Amino acid sequence: MAIADIHQDIIKTHILTRLDGQTLSAAACVSLQLQSLCSDDKLWSGICSANWPSTDDPLVRQAISNFPSGHRSFFSDSYPFPSHRLTTTTTSPSAPTSQIISAVDLRYHDELVFSKVESTNITHSDWFRSSPFRIDLLEPKELVPSAVKFSGDDHVMQSNLEKHMTLSWILIDPIQHRAVNLSSIKPVSVHRNWLTDDIELTFAVVTATYVKCNIEMTCGVKEGSGEVYVSGVSLTVQDVDGKCLNGKDSMVILQGLAVAQRRSRKHSGGGEEERDRYKEYIQRRRERDEKTERRERRLDMACVVSGVAFFVAFWSFALF
Repeated sequence: MAIADIHQDIIKTHILTRLDGQTLSAAACVSLQLQSLCSDDKLWSGICSANWPSTDDPLVRQAISNFPSGHRSFFSDSYPFPSHRLTTTTTSPSAPTSQIISAVDLRYHDELVFSKVESTNITHSDWFRSSPFRIDLLEPKELVPSAVKFSGDDHVMQSNLEKHMTLSWILIDPIQHRAVNLSSIKPVSVHRNWLTDDIELTFAVVTATYVKCNIEMTCGVKEGSGEVYVSGVSLTVQDVDGKCLNGKDSMVILQGLAVAQRRSRKHSGGGEEERDRYKEYIQRRRERDEKTERRERRLDMACVVSGVAFFVAFWSFALF
């Protein structure tokens, strides 16, 4: 039986609804009939909701409705990783971007732990342009409980978080009608903060110029119950020295990523290439720190030698 012999309602309700985004895109290339059926925005809306529950938020839905092909365009922007190479963009003076929307979903073993939508005003004032760019999803001292529980060895807990914790941070530009996923999906680093005793997970996308979109998630474990709670989720943009960029420079990076070409995940779990890029970033930063330290040591030595020479010359002149 050919696909054309199957009633459209059966294809639409019993076949296409069972496909994921990648498979649905491939099916659209088979025939004009499937292309038409696969373009149904309700199909793509369901796929987006399944991948990112935060897209059910009215603010996000309103932004997606203005995308060229609705949820299909949004999925195309958000599912693959952006290219490491940025694309230079210029914002139309008649419609500058004044707001960005963050749609964030955190899962453990595919179970939703945390989901939130945050709107950030980026009016290009002098304060925004010069201040460090940072988006915090939680208020100070705010704790988000979860159903995740741990007991026993600390290294086992950190290993499980590294393997099974996933995060998606989709940044939406409602004016330019573009979106980009800034998360490495899986953590590129997990460690315990020796000062606060919290566990810190880092999700990151590193560009070709070694600028890092850095997402820090902080969580803790309640004594006795072993329940994990989330105490902090934040986004910054950092240069190769680890310095947070200001609002002006951060928006250049973020908008460049939003319009850059997309890369398919090499592995089903995602994040392997981003973890390698993060290691390169850390190595480059370490090399720069060592170079700076050597330069400062040479400068200190030169100052000491100059001071000794001046001291000897002074006393030689005073005594003779």
